[in-house]
Amino acid sequence: MEEGRLHRVMLSCGYSFTYARNLPEKAILYSQNCQQGYYTKEYTTVAGDVKIALIIRADPFIELPIAYILELPEQFKDRLMPHISLEGFLCYVEQMEADWDSNNLEDTYREVDAQIQRTLVNSVSAAMEGSNDKKELEGEFTAYWRPSESLFVLSNANRSTRLKTFISQSVRPNGSSQVEYITVEESSPENSGKVISTWLKLRYLPKNSLKEYHISTHYISVNPSRVAGMKWPPASFRDLLSWLGKADHNAKNKVVEYIKKEGKKRYVFLFDVLKQDTFGIYVEFDLKSIDLKRYKHSAKNSTAKLSTVLGGKSVCSMYQRLGVVRADIETLLSRNTRREGSAKLSEKRIALVGCGTIGGYLAELLLRNGAGCGKGHLHLYDDDLYKPSNFGRHTLSAHDFGRYKSLSLARKLKDSVHLPTQIIGFEKQFSIRADLMQKYDIIIDATGRPPVSKRMASIVRTIALEKRPKIIHAFNDGNGRASKVFIDDGRSCYGCMVSNPEKYRNGIDSRFCHIDISREKNKNCGSTYTPYDAAVSNITASLTQMAVLSTLDPELKWTYSEHMLEGGRSLKSQFLPRQPNCPICNEYE
Repeated sequence: MEEGRLHRVMLSCGYSFTYARNLPEKAILYSQNCQQGYYTKEYTTVAGDVKIALIIRADPFIELPIAYILELPEQFKDRLMPHISLEGFLCYVEQMEADWDSNNLEDTYREVDAQIQRTLVNSVSAAMEGSNDKKELEGEFTAYWRPSESLFVLSNANRSTRLKTFISQSVRPNGSSQVEYITVEESSPENSGKVISTWLKLRYLPKNSLKEYHISTHYISVNPSRVAGMKWPPASFRDLLSWLGKADHNAKNKVVEYIKKEGKKRYVFLFDVLKQDTFGIYVEFDLKSIDLKRYKHSAKNSTAKLSTVLGGKSVCSMYQRLGVVRADIETLLSRNTRREGSAKLSEKRIALVGCGTIGGYLAELLLRNGAGCGKGHLHLYDDDLYKPSNFGRHTLSAHDFGRYKSLSLARKLKDSVHLPTQIIGFEKQFSIRADLMQKYDIIIDATGRPPVSKRMASIVRTIALEKRPKIIHAFNDGNGRASKVFIDDGRSCYGCMVSNPEKYRNGIDSRFCHIDISREKNKNCGSTYTPYDAAVSNITASLTQMAVLSTLDPELKWTYSEHMLEGGRSLKSQFLPRQPNCPICNEYE
C-alpha cells in the first residue's frame, strides 16, 4: 500500500521508474538484478540537463532518499562542484539536522524534488561563474579531497608556528599497512616523547612503529580566487602546484620557496583554505634527479623555474593527499566553549573532594570542559578504596578493585587524553584549613556528608572575600530521591540552606520528613550505604558541572539548583538568601 502511494507521488513529481539493468554501465547503481530499480528524472540547468536517480530508503517517511547523478554535462567532468561528491552523490540536504512532516509523504517528496532542483542550479552557477562558490562549498571543501592517510595535529597550528611531523607505520592484523602522520609544534609541550608515546598507546599503534626521522612541516594560508569548477582533487604534486597557481599564486610561491630554502627530501604542507578547512600533502623528492642545493642561493626568478622542475615525474618520488584532523586542546574543548567573556576552566585551580559516584562522573565531565588541561589544575581527594560493591554506581572498572578511588580516577582521566594534564590524585581526606583552601579557585564538596559541608562553609569564611574560593556542595538527598547543588559565593552558606524554616526541619528537607531515612539504609560496621541506582548521581554530577561552569561567567545567575526524581516538584534555580538563624553566618558577621 505504501509502495503504491510512494510510486504515485514520484510520478507526480516527474520521475519515472528505471530498472538498474537499464542504467549506464559506468554508474555505480548499475546492476543485472532484474528486480532492482530507481526513480530517475532529468533536471534542467543553464549548462544542460542533469539526470538524477533517487535511492529510496527502507522507511521513506523518516529517511529522505539519496540522490545520485547519472549524467552530468561533460564540461564538469573531474571538476570540483559544490554539493556533488566525486562518486556522484548529490548532497541536497543535511538529513540529520533537517525537520519535515514525516506523516505527509506527498509534500515531503515534492519538497525533495524542489530542493534537488535548487541545489543543482546553485552548484552549476558556482562551477561556471564562481558565484557564491566559497559559500556553497563551505564546510564540504575538504570532503572532496579524498585523502589516502590521516594526519593528526596535536598542537595549535597556524602560520606563525614551527611544525614537525612524525610518521607511524605498522602492519594491521589483516596484513595491510597502517600509516598515521602526527604533527606537533616544535616548542610546544606536545613535542615530547611522553606525549607521542601516549598518542601511540591510545591509538593502538605499536611503540616501534614510529620512524626515527621527523619531517619538515609548513602551514600555508590559501585565499583562493575561486574554488568551484576547477579540476579536483590534484592527482600529483604537479597538479597541486597548478591548482595553487590558479587559486592563489602567493601560496604556490611559498611552497616552492620553502623547498628552495631548506633543500630537504621530505615535506608535509598544511593548506588552510580561507572559509573552508585544512588539507595536507606529503611529498618526497628524488634527490638524485634534482640538486635542490643549487637553487638555495639563486635569484628570485628561479622560483618559477624550480616550480616547473618540481612538477617533473622523476623528481617527485612520492605524493600523498592527507586528511588533516585537529586534535589540539582547543579543538578537544571547542564544543564546550562558554559564552564570550567567560573565564576558562582550564585556567582554574580546582579541588574535587570526594571521588565516589558523584565525584567519579563529575571528574570526567570537568576534564571534558578543560579542568586540568591548561595553566590550572585538578586535584582529587579521597581516602576510600574502590570495592567490587562500588562497581554498579562508579565509572571505575574491575581493574581498580582494592585501589584508592582518587588515584585510580586520576590515572583514568590522564590516560583518556594524549595531551599533558595537571591532574593529581591524593589518597587522603581533604584537610579543611584556610591555608589549603586559599590555594584553590573552586572547591567541590562531593562527599555527601553534612559535617564536611558545614565545616567547609565555616572555615572558608575566615578567608578574605577577594581571596576566597567558591565552594560548590553537590549531594543526593532523600536517599536518592533528589539531586541538589549549592554554590557558596559568600552571600549565603550550606548552613543557611539547611536552616531555612520554610523548607527544612531539623536539617531535613521537609518534602522527605515523612520518610524513615534511617530505615532505608544498609548499615554495617564501617560501611553504610543506601541502595539506589546511579541515575540520581549522574544528574547530580551534571548539575554540578553546570554550577562549576556558571562560576566562570561574569555574573552568577543562581546559587541553588535541584532535580526531584520522587517526592514533589523541582524548585527552579534561584539565589538562596542568608538565614538570620544560620549559626555559621552569624558567627562571622
